[in-house]
Amino acid sequence: MPHIIIKLYPGRSENQKKQLANEIVKSVAEIAVCEEKSVSVAIEEIEPNDWVESVYIPEVIDKKNNLVIMPGYNPFHKKEASEGDPQNVEFIIRSYRTSDESAVIDLWHRCNLVVPQNDPQKDIEKKLKVRDDLFFVGTVSSRVVATVMAGYDGHRGWIYYLAVDPGYQRQQIGRRMMEKAESALQKRGCPKINLQVRTSNRTVIAFYKRLGFTSDDVIGLGKRL
Repeated sequence: MPHIIIKLYPGRSENQKKQLANEIVKSVAEIAVCEEKSVSVAIEEIEPNDWVESVYIPEVIDKKNNLVIMPGYNPFHKKEASEGDPQNVEFIIRSYRTSDESAVIDLWHRCNLVVPQNDPQKDIEKKLKVRDDLFFVGTVSSRVVATVMAGYDGHRGWIYYLAVDPGYQRQQIGRRMMEKAESALQKRGCPKINLQVRTSNRTVIAFYKRLGFTSDDVIGLGKRL
């Protein structure tokens, strides 16, 4: 009993909607090998300003594993005219600002970087007291979509809280954030960067290996104070 829900912008006539529904019923019945009377179709109109929150994030980003065809657009990559040619709004990496706090913490939660033993607000407060010049955010149209926090004690550099908004992943943003952090550490005389990744997180390990990181023959130890 296939049931199809179509979500689109307002503006189609009732006749157009009916025609669209009829064609879908015919195709589904033929390809899925079922009777047309067993197919139902619903059409929901979504206002353009509500599309990202009502459709793109919950139905595309959060359900990527269920999608058979990915959309060929990204609503976060808005277009603007430049000398007659449309161009993507620029991705900008800048230093963290105190006004970014809520957006950054929200991003960390959505990227599953917040764990019970770490308070993100306190982590930010502590970072702003020590080498706050090594805390960066990436923005698109002033929206925070990425972060990276670097540390340097005069001997080794460290990377923390590398995060990329789920809607912007696989677009080289993580790489660009790391390049920014590495460049900043290099300018400060840092000879080597260390970072820690859970051994079970193979996807993240593979990402860092593509950036040139290798596995050191060491055991990570820690002591909470």
